Parts: sequence; structure tokens; C-alpha cells
Amino acid sequence: MNSMKSFYANHISCSQDDDVLSIGLADDEFDPIDFVILSRFAEPDRSADQQIGLLVNETDLEFQHAITAIRLFGSQMVIHLTDTVAEELDYDSIHIELEAPHDHLYKSLKQMLIGSSIKLSSN
Repeated sequence: MNSMKSFYANHISCSQDDDVLSIGLADDEFDPIDFVILSRFAEPDRSADQQIGLLVNETDLEFQHAITAIRLFGSQMVIHLTDTVAEELDYDSIHIELEAPHDHLYKSLKQMLIGSSIKLSSN
């Protein structure tokens, strides 16, 4: 499968509330059509990969073990999905155009992915 979801994210949110780290990327802050939400729930009895969730606008389901890699380069972000999730969503990657390079986004992703098998790369 070589299909992708693609959108322009003019709203990026990185937040830490209680035991949940969330990163949201959306085409609109208040009424999004396209969005991606990554979250990590601090659950010590679960592996890091099981603590990281992916929610997209096409479904109400939050997927675990959904991501193999995330690449940040310039004003682009690409999320590569596992085969299982790709079959469910009918695309294997999410390409997000960012307004500008976003240092806080990289730092939040780095924190979210500690101990997980998800590869994070940037230039």
C-alpha cells in the first residue's frame, strides 16, 4: 500500500495534563476537518508502545501500536503507520504541512517517544 493522508496544519497544540501528554495537529483550531492527535498515557504496567495512541478524524477509534516512525524536516511532518493500522485506515502514512519549523513540536515528540520503538528523525 502506498497511499497517504495529507493536510495543512495551521494549529499545533502540545500539552501535558496530569498523566497525559498530547500533541494535536489540525487544519483549524475550533472546527477541524483534518486532524491527528497523538497521546501518551503514563501507565507504568504497560510498554511505551502501548501507552502511545493515535486518533485521526476518519474514525472514533484510538489506535495503539499504530506508528513505526515520525520524520520532521523543515515544515513537513510524516507519520508512518504500522501495516495493521494502514489496512484499517486505507493509507500508510500521514503527511502534514506545518506553518513553520516547530521546535516545541520536536521536543514534545521526543518526550512522548522515550522508551518506545517509534523512530523519530529530523533535519
